[in-house]
Amino acid sequence: MKPFYISLKPFLDHQVLPRPAHWATIFGNDRPVEVEIGFGNGEYLARLSTQNPQVNYVGFEEYCERIQRTLRKVNHAGVVNARVLRLDVRPGFDLLFAPKTVRFIHCLFPPPWPKKSGAKHRLFDTAFLRLANNRLRDGGTLKIVTDHRPYAGWITDNVPGTGFDLRLEKVPARYDTKFERKWAEGGQKEFYELTLAKKEHVNVARRKDAAMQHYVMERFDPDRFSMPDHSADGIAVVCKDFLYDPKRKTAMVHVLVNEEHLLQNIRIVIVNGKKGWTINLAQGSLLMPTAGVAKALECVHQAALASVGAIIDRPRGEN
Repeated sequence: MKPFYISLKPFLDHQVLPRPAHWATIFGNDRPVEVEIGFGNGEYLARLSTQNPQVNYVGFEEYCERIQRTLRKVNHAGVVNARVLRLDVRPGFDLLFAPKTVRFIHCLFPPPWPKKSGAKHRLFDTAFLRLANNRLRDGGTLKIVTDHRPYAGWITDNVPGTGFDLRLEKVPARYDTKFERKWAEGGQKEFYELTLAKKEHVNVARRKDAAMQHYVMERFDPDRFSMPDHSADGIAVVCKDFLYDPKRKTAMVHVLVNEEHLLQNIRIVIVNGKKGWTINLAQGSLLMPTAGVAKALECVHQAALASVGAIIDRPRGEN
C-alpha cells in the first residue's frame, strides 16, 4: 500500500544540499527556475508545473501536513519539474540560491499578521525584498497576492530602495486556491495583486552557515539541570522541555530559538559515553545551522556545567 503522499522524490532535504544548491543538477536540466513561497496545499504549484513543463519549480513551506498534500498532488500530476522544501524562505533564499538565478517568485495569500504583536513576523519587509531582488535574474518578477489591504499597503511602503518597480492592482478571484476560495465564499470580491518588476540589481551580503560547536563534559547531573532563558543580540533561546532516560544515560533538551524572523524548534542531546557527557544536536534534526542554534548549544552547555557547579569546558577534538 502506497503512503498518502505517494512518493518523496520531489522532496528535498536542505541539510544535504550544497550552498548554494546546484539546481541544474537537481532537475537534470538548465531550464529557468521559478519559486513559490508558502505553497499551502500545493494546488497552484501542481498547476504551474503541469502547465509549464519547460520551467523548473521550487516550493517553500513549513507545515508537514501541507507538504504531504502537495507531494500527493505533484505525484498524481506526474510532473518531474517540481521540488519542495520544508524551510522558512528567508534562510532558504539566502543559502540555497545564488544571485540572479530565479526567473519568477510567486506568493499567494501569505499570512498578513494583522495584529501589532505579530507584525514582526510579516514577510516582504525591506530586507527580504532586497534579498528577493538579488536572487532574481535581471528583468525578473515577484508577484504577491493578498486579501488584506493594510498588508498590501505595508508591503508598498517597503518597496523604495529594493530595486523594484511596483504595480498594485485590485483583481477578482482568479487563482483558485484554498484561501482565495475561503475569502471569496465569505463575500470578498476584490484582492490585491502586487507585481514587483526588477529594475536594477541590489547587492546583498551572503549568509554563511554558523559553525556548530560540540561540547564534552566530565560530569553532569540531570536532577539539577535548569536552563535559564537567553535574550541578547537579536537571539532568543527558551528551554521548553527536558527529559532524561537513566537507563540510556541520555538527556533530551527541547529548545525554541527565535532570530531574525526565523523560529526554530530544535532538540539537543546530552549523552554519556567513553569520553564523558557529549552535547550535540539530535540526529535527524531538521533545522538551519544559524547563529541562534549555535547559541542554543552554548546555553545547554552552560546549564549542564551549572548542574555540577563546574567550569570544565572541553570542546570535541581537544586533548
